[in-house]
Amino acid sequence: METFAFLHLLLLATGASAYACKDPGLQCSIVDHPYHVRLVQQLLDDPDILPLVGLIQPFLVCSGTLIHERWVLSAGDCYYEPNATYIGQKVKPLRVRFGSRPGENQVIPHENIRKFSSDSDIMLVKLPETVRNIVTAQLPTSCTHPKIGETLLGLSCHCTAYDSDTAKVTLYCVERNITTCGDPKKTSSQLSFCARAIMSISPFLTCPDDSGGPLLRREGSADVVYGVKISDDNFMDVCADAVRQWIHETINEG
Repeated sequence: METFAFLHLLLLATGASAYACKDPGLQCSIVDHPYHVRLVQQLLDDPDILPLVGLIQPFLVCSGTLIHERWVLSAGDCYYEPNATYIGQKVKPLRVRFGSRPGENQVIPHENIRKFSSDSDIMLVKLPETVRNIVTAQLPTSCTHPKIGETLLGLSCHCTAYDSDTAKVTLYCVERNITTCGDPKKTSSQLSFCARAIMSISPFLTCPDDSGGPLLRREGSADVVYGVKISDDNFMDVCADAVRQWIHETINEG
């Protein structure tokens, strides 16, 4: 935990670049959010058969957030186990693609996947190689939980080609208000909270299964992650004691 506090203070002191979007609900540059990554798992041996099979998706595509030079935070349902099958075909290994570095990706071995629990909505992905020269998003050093009515920033990605894992990714900023959850089950575990989009974005502008993206609060010169998207308006609470402790212990243990 001391390590994270030091990194956070260092980032503030050096004024490293990490900018909030100026036009919520509109396209924003990956340069402003270099920590945003794309998690991709190929589901079909031949993705080009998509037009022949209708609505079956050839890839599992999610968002993730680089919170450490070796770790990505995302949603737990963004990963199929190594021996899983999809319409009879064995899925391929998970890959992490860096939006700020087109063409660069890392293949993730199964042992590098850490889940909060066996049925967890949140996971950490350990990168095989250290990522250099990318400003990471930060974890809260002392959690002041977002209050009802407070506005935070969410990131939503847009794929220009659904049938290609090399598709260009465009980021959109979505302002979200912290709100009570209409479904009591969503908050029964006290590990998640709800944040409703102020300006809705057409579902045709978002990646298929675009889970795992961050909910951010701007603090000084840093973008700080307070939630991980696990469904439309539901976010895993990074400030929940059990979740926060698990994240820090997992990263510190390596």
